[in-house]
Amino acid sequence: MGTSVANYKIELNGSKLSAELTAAVEGVTLEDELNLPAVFSIQMNMVNAGSGMWRGTDLSSIKPGDQLKLSLGLDQPVPMISGEITALDLNFAEHSVLDIRGYDLLHRLRMGTRSKAFLKKKDSDIAAEIAKEHGLTPVVEDTGTVYPYLFQNNQSNYEFLLERAALLDYELFAADKKLHFVKSRSVKAPVLPEMSFKKDFERLNLELRALTRGSKVTLKGWDVKEKKELEAIAKSGEETTRMGGKEGGFSISTAAVGESPIVIMAENLLDMNEAKVLAAAAYNSRLREFIAGEGMCWGNPKLRAGQTVKLMGLGERFSGIYYIVATVHKIDSKGYTTTFKVKRTGL
Repeated sequence: MGTSVANYKIELNGSKLSAELTAAVEGVTLEDELNLPAVFSIQMNMVNAGSGMWRGTDLSSIKPGDQLKLSLGLDQPVPMISGEITALDLNFAEHSVLDIRGYDLLHRLRMGTRSKAFLKKKDSDIAAEIAKEHGLTPVVEDTGTVYPYLFQNNQSNYEFLLERAALLDYELFAADKKLHFVKSRSVKAPVLPEMSFKKDFERLNLELRALTRGSKVTLKGWDVKEKKELEAIAKSGEETTRMGGKEGGFSISTAAVGESPIVIMAENLLDMNEAKVLAAAAYNSRLREFIAGEGMCWGNPKLRAGQTVKLMGLGERFSGIYYIVATVHKIDSKGYTTTFKVKRTGL
């Protein structure tokens, strides 16, 4: 990594953190995972070594609800999260530390529950409506199907949207003040040209598991309007991405241990097009369980949940594109490290 130095920048309510509080910072951590609010944690030593006085114990400058922006990187930090402080954990012990924690703005959708009917709307319309309810700008991909009636039954907006996203193989996340409701980003091009074992990452564990459910997904339902049964099938060859692999995970698993068909019963299907969309979503979401891995590298702010990365030096079959599903970025006295979890759909 040459002479690059781990660096961070903290902004509180739009202003740079005071010099006194910046000097007290002992570590910063950012965790993000698909379909979960990203969480930040800032650890501060509350003892002033010079005067022996406690710093900020009256919490006059830091409190829940404050806006915090965290940038991390090597030499020049890059913006990583804009969120809100939700907790202050002051630990009076031998080494007294204040842990400041908070989330990105997706966490706002978890507040309270609602019972609400949505009439003649698409899931993407509902996502946009919910985003605006929480003061967020919607960034949505058209979901196509207009539903005569959908009911949110005593659920938080987060639970309701996540449930709808799972049916469609969509993802829900916040970036700055924008709420995204989009198709799985596993089809994206790698965020880095490539990372090589021993050169770019220190640790990598991969687990390939024969898939036991979903080599063929049959989705059945009843067309109320036409009074007939609807049936759609998704199977090998209909992968949205094999992530550079020659074969999909279900093809490999079927050759090894046999077929694993499943049937899903769906309520209130509108038409065959919706049935096909839901069947394909169920097939592809299960396919991403084929290979799962976890690794660690020197800190790299480009590695984030929802990105893909090309991992090389793993042999002909395992080298290739992987989907990042979670990361932990940490800066402390040891420097800047990034741990990551990845998944892959083929070999």
